Amino acid sequence: MTLGSRSGRVTRLDGAMGTALLARGLPTGHVPETWVLARPWEVAAVHAAHVAAGAEVVLTCTFNLARLDLAGPGLDVTEVARRAVALARSARPLAVAGCAGATGLARPGARGPSPAEFRERYEVAIRALATAGVDLICIETQLDLDEARAALEAGRRAGLPVLVTAFLLPAAGGMAARDGSSGLDFLEALWRDGAAAVGVNCVAPDTRLSRFVAGLASRVPIPLVVKPNAGLPGQPVGPAAFAAGVAAAVRAGATLVGGCCGAGPEHLRAIGAAIGARPAQARG
Repeated sequence: MTLGSRSGRVTRLDGAMGTALLARGLPTGHVPETWVLARPWEVAAVHAAHVAAGAEVVLTCTFNLARLDLAGPGLDVTEVARRAVALARSARPLAVAGCAGATGLARPGARGPSPAEFRERYEVAIRALATAGVDLICIETQLDLDEARAALEAGRRAGLPVLVTAFLLPAAGGMAARDGSSGLDFLEALWRDGAAAVGVNCVAPDTRLSRFVAGLASRVPIPLVVKPNAGLPGQPVGPAAFAAGVAAAVRAGATLVGGCCGAGPEHLRAIGAAIGARPAQARG
């Protein structure tokens, strides 16, 4: 499939997996990948619900794949990737994106893993996803530019398109990386390093987001990704307000849109209605 381009075609991504599994009973403190092996029907049900709500691209339940060695025993990267890709395929989306999130090992102002160590971690994870047959790679929730660059390099070595999204914080005049540097500079650097698409995830779906996307669109010529969250615990953002924020980001230039933490099928359906999307045609 052709990902959302800057010519106006909007591609709909899926919603949250982690919070959906928590709602289904995943014990707090257990990474979602444990259920890829132990309760695969629960993961498959979340994928199916997202596709039924309009998602065209489904991310595998492998956010922690680059740090599974830190998450507990019994989680083999290759086996988790293989099963996770099969579960995503079972929902019959147009494409499956192999997901790898931030390792959490980078610390502002403190010594962390070297770029080579980060690259090795991501190469192991991405190689497993590529072997399992994903169509593209999605590097999510990046907090540190050195780590993001290492992850992107690992993804490009696999020969697949790589989407990279950052978790950015509100800042004076826009949005910033965790170290206070410009979010625009962060994402522009990843475009220049060869990302197929860049953007943000797990940010608020508010006017700050649409302004940021407009600024990013003026600097980066590739497709832009927006996957906001649906609010903090106890402060949920309803589907209508969520979709309004995403639609504003689309008008500002985003062409790959979905939801992060707390965003479920109702949020995805609301996005489709807000942007006037036609139902996706699943593939066999």
